[in-house]
Amino acid sequence: MTFAFDPRFPKNPNKTTWPWQPGQPVANVGEELPHISIITPSFNQGKFIEETIRSVLLQDYPNLQYIIIDGGSSDETVAIIKKYEPWISYWVSEPDRGQSHAINKGLALASGDWVAWLNSDDVYLPGALSTIGRAAVETDCAWLVGKTVMTDERLQQIGIFNPEMYTALGRDPRYQPQGWLDFVCTKRAGISLPQPSSFWRREAVLSAGGVDETIHYVMDHELYGRLAHLGLRPILLDSPLACFRSHPAQKTADFPVSFWREELSIVNRWLVRVDARERKKLSDYATWLERYIDQYKYRKLWPGFKSFVKKVIGYRR
Repeated sequence: MTFAFDPRFPKNPNKTTWPWQPGQPVANVGEELPHISIITPSFNQGKFIEETIRSVLLQDYPNLQYIIIDGGSSDETVAIIKKYEPWISYWVSEPDRGQSHAINKGLALASGDWVAWLNSDDVYLPGALSTIGRAAVETDCAWLVGKTVMTDERLQQIGIFNPEMYTALGRDPRYQPQGWLDFVCTKRAGISLPQPSSFWRREAVLSAGGVDETIHYVMDHELYGRLAHLGLRPILLDSPLACFRSHPAQKTADFPVSFWREELSIVNRWLVRVDARERKKLSDYATWLERYIDQYKYRKLWPGFKSFVKKVIGYRR
């Protein structure tokens, strides 16, 4: 169904950019594409969730299931969801145990061949789901990752997050690939995969056990390790699929140290689950990551220190 031409679909003529105005149609009539389930976990993101919802519904994707799991928001979130209720497959607003629990609730309801979650302050770009659907048909894989555009609060681009396999900034040049362990030792291995542009076969995520509900920040990173442990590897797409919105109220505002410490806790969990050889490699990475975290404050201060030295030298001259 093309929601943009449904007379009941909410419109705002004063807003002229995506996702307030539809993109160009991208799905061909009669094209056989897989069923995709999108889950949006939400809590008090009324300022942004309408754009998230519209960016999913205006994909013009023929086989879409859209699920919103709200944690009992007290702002305008529920009123906004109700505006789009006729086009949402399922939604609920009730207290939950956090983002990971909300995602798992959505996974339990999902019926799609492929699944993904899109946070309630992020948006998909036009044609994202058709790109995934076609890639899923053309490739024999269970894990697809595209590019994510980094934006400010108004969705103005400030950068690009490219998916990287062994090439990410900060990679340890001395690191030797270790197979599935690389998806746990991501910093050292140079693996970096943007979550908003990540999609998986539903049975792969369920086989891995869903999302770990004890993880607060890096539930995506933790899931990648378990998927890799099952033998899965991502196929990287050279297409921007989503926007990650930066704003002061988001959980990621205290990035990066809290994230790295949670990643370290994930490494420590794996240490009691693997054999002696893998335990040694993970232990080495844990030591490396601890040092990486401890040195961050000095790396952060270094540009300012260099600028200060240059000013002092210039003044003395």
